[in-house]
Amino acid sequence: MFGRRKTKSNTGAQPARPKPARDPFAAVLMAAEGVHEETGASGAVVLVRAMPVPMRYARLLGRFLGRERIARIILDEHGGFFWRQIDGVRTLGQIAEAVRKQMNRSEEETREAAITFTQDLMKRNLIVLKVPLTPIQP
Repeated sequence: MFGRRKTKSNTGAQPARPKPARDPFAAVLMAAEGVHEETGASGAVVLVRAMPVPMRYARLLGRFLGRERIARIILDEHGGFFWRQIDGVRTLGQIAEAVRKQMNRSEEETREAAITFTQDLMKRNLIVLKVPLTPIQP
């Protein structure tokens, strides 16, 4: 009654193959919906995004504040240059190359920084990636 049931072993089944890897530098970067750019007092790029208000706080915030939450992210010179390269057409590789030329850094260092900065922007829901369907060729 409470004993373990025997599982059927499928010896004829093939092991699952992992999905093919995709080149992150082939992805096209696009600004997320609702994100827009402003210029700060010192000329810095400021990203502005309306934050969704949780339903349990919506009535309280709406009653007292009468507005939605707004997130503002101030980018430094290099981050602002990176952001201005995002146009929905250029790939991450093309943007990394433009940043490399601007900063005069090594290719490896720039590619690492581009991946890290892209991840940070994605965590904050500021950008989305359009990934091509073709996998990396070995």
